[in-house]
Amino acid sequence: MDKRGKDRVVKRLFVRFGIEKPDKVGFTEDISSSGLFLKTSTVLEPGTPLRIEIELSDHRFVRLTGEVVWSKKVPQHLLRLAKKSGMGIRLMQTGDDYEQFCTELGNKIKGTAS
Repeated sequence: MDKRGKDRVVKRLFVRFGIEKPDKVGFTEDISSSGLFLKTSTVLEPGTPLRIEIELSDHRFVRLTGEVVWSKKVPQHLLRLAKKSGMGIRLMQTGDDYEQFCTELGNKIKGTAS
């Protein structure tokens, strides 16, 4: 069984993140209402709290808070080759806009799988 508890959906979205303020950048690789994988060259230690801003597909920004669950640092010159360079994030606060986005995204994926 997957420890996450929620199905992730492959989705690339622009992300700003940081400890005090979202001043670093990355992209999601997959998302769910409870977590996401953040592909970035700036990785932080597990347990680090994060402030996160995600640009949704319709160009709205949502603000979230989360915590680094795991991280994997890959040398800059190998970033394009590495499959999992970045951080697994557990989301602590999401908000209605993000929850609705994840629900609609999941429904689209399920609808195309039938």
